[in-house]
Amino acid sequence: MKFLNFFLLPIAMIFFVSCKKDIATDTPRCICKEINNSGNNWETGSVDEYLFQNRKVYTFSPDGNIIADGSIAIKDENCNQICSVGGFGGPAVNLCTGENFFQAAVLIRNIWTKK
Repeated sequence: MKFLNFFLLPIAMIFFVSCKKDIATDTPRCICKEINNSGNNWETGSVDEYLFQNRKVYTFSPDGNIIADGSIAIKDENCNQICSVGGFGGPAVNLCTGENFFQAAVLIRNIWTKK
């Protein structure tokens, strides 16, 4: 029984919550889970990792082929939504926690792009 608890259970957990092959390595589990659970038919076109206000954040950008004026959801590594920028309001809605996201954020890498 101890063998099951210490060896098989952790391996099973890694298998069920791991990222797909097309998601960048070292991506937080909850970000992977959101991408994995959504499939390729959802409205998000890509997920990118940024450095913003001294922390890593993740942008869920809309698929331009499905939503022309969709806003970008910005989440932390625990999938808590911090803010939403862009969209129908245009440049007037680029503020995220008091700062213009597009001027202050630094792109680290692309995590996932819809195929």
